[in-house]
Amino acid sequence: MLSCGLVIANDPGGDPVTRREAQFVSQSFKRASSDELQQTIITYNNVPVVDLAKGATSHIVAGRNMTLSFAHLEAKSYFPVHVHASIEQLMLVLSGELDAILDGKLFRMKPGDIIFFPAGREHGSQALDVDCDIVDIFSPARPEYEDKLKAVLARKT
Repeated sequence: MLSCGLVIANDPGGDPVTRREAQFVSQSFKRASSDELQQTIITYNNVPVVDLAKGATSHIVAGRNMTLSFAHLEAKSYFPVHVHASIEQLMLVLSGELDAILDGKLFRMKPGDIIFFPAGREHGSQALDVDCDIVDIFSPARPEYEDKLKAVLARKT
């Protein structure tokens, strides 16, 4: 169970009906054309790198109502404590370790750990002695990250 207001049901054996329904079904769908594929799929390596803060860069993917950030934090880099008045954030640590800061408390995070930063709550992070890779999801979209992405894209044209 997560403490962010969501209840996750445990189903170790799985429901037999669910397993049957989850069979591979792509043969019943039409394959996307190459044009549709190019307009719909984003390749991570094609997403430009954006500077977020000193010692922190990110590949940012922007949607209408959310922002996805694949960030790299250099060892000992620091995101000062701040507040998003109306934006929620989920952070997943992929590699390295960091101290997440939420409401004045440090939460040690390692690969596979996820933390929820509710809207309106003070939070930040401090990478430890090794580089750290994280994924952040913001909802609704985080405009200042998207502005950084637009600036990088404008310089490329």
